[in-house]
Amino acid sequence: MISKIEITNTLSLSCVENYFLAWLNEYYDVSNLYGQSYIPIERIFDDFSHGATYENYCSIPRLQDIAEEVGIVSHCYYPTNVVKALEIINKQQTDELCLVRVNTLFFTAFKRASWREDHYVCIDKNLEWINEYPLAEGQFEIAEFKNVYDGAVCVYKLRDLTVQSTDIGMNTYSSRDIKGIEPPHSLSATEDAIGILRITRKRLKVFYKHNEIISTILQKETTLLDRIYFDIHMRIIKEKKIKNTLGISLISDMRKKIDEIIIYENELKEAIENEYKRNM
Repeated sequence: MISKIEITNTLSLSCVENYFLAWLNEYYDVSNLYGQSYIPIERIFDDFSHGATYENYCSIPRLQDIAEEVGIVSHCYYPTNVVKALEIINKQQTDELCLVRVNTLFFTAFKRASWREDHYVCIDKNLEWINEYPLAEGQFEIAEFKNVYDGAVCVYKLRDLTVQSTDIGMNTYSSRDIKGIEPPHSLSATEDAIGILRITRKRLKVFYKHNEIISTILQKETTLLDRIYFDIHMRIIKEKKIKNTLGISLISDMRKKIDEIIIYENELKEAIENEYKRNM
């Protein structure tokens, strides 16, 4: 069973991806998959300006899907009744990842609910479970499991741990410089966009850890993204408390920081392009 520490250390964008990375990293260096996470900043800002949400963002392929496509893992999805679900859970092997979908009753004891309607928890054959948000663990009694089970089990299995994932691929980069882009026009959308951007750049920082030039650029950029993300989050909390509208002023203040991010993004593109050319 994966642990709380392993879950909190992942660079994930969803609950399933979180469990998956924590599990797979016990057997395989998941940073090999991180090169597939690049997405242009202008695409992220545009998506969130047109209604994208963090919990349902689909412009970045999930790492569990990439790992399956290249043959590192396989998975089986079982939409089934509770009796069959218990059989599947009991038959899981120690090196497999077993996830079950739970309903809203699972969150009765918590002060917060899941981000998505289709929420999963990781479970072992003893019905011990761990949940990534809110971070918690426990053990189901049979009656309790039947009460919270929501009709689906997903099992991931290891296949070929010798597979080397491909790098980022220069086709994801545009040769033109980034300039003149605007963040989304609401605080919550901007927070989500920056949240996505910071995870992808942290993944790239790990992926390119052996390249001093690229990793230095990404270290500066991710530090700035962390600061912006925290500032926006605190402003949203403040607005809820005082019931005031400060978002426009904050976004105006952010434009200089966005311009700084763009500088890093252009430096990053050039550095990765040079790396790609050297390896051709």
